[in-house]
Amino acid sequence: MNKNYHIKISVSLPVKMVEKLDKKTTYKGRSRSKYIADAITQRIEAREIQYSDIPLDELLKVTIARFGNTPRDLLMKEIIRNYLFPVNNDEKKPDYK
Repeated sequence: MNKNYHIKISVSLPVKMVEKLDKKTTYKGRSRSKYIADAITQRIEAREIQYSDIPLDELLKVTIARFGNTPRDLLMKEIIRNYLFPVNNDEKKPDYK
């Protein structure tokens, strides 16, 4: 198969996501397809992340951002925060929400 051959696919996306996509692509004069293809390519070709290169507080922010607001998620956020940053009542606790 020719590598430059394009196949039409159908993808269902939330309306808000499509609106954000349209703002990005319209502003830069790019097509949705090109933008999505580039995003997929970046995701597929992404190098393995070296977590040791990321500062702990940044890694914590990224990790906590992946949780939702269910009771279980809120509990997990606090467990992670307290494990990595034990509570010291004399110091102000960083806000990673």
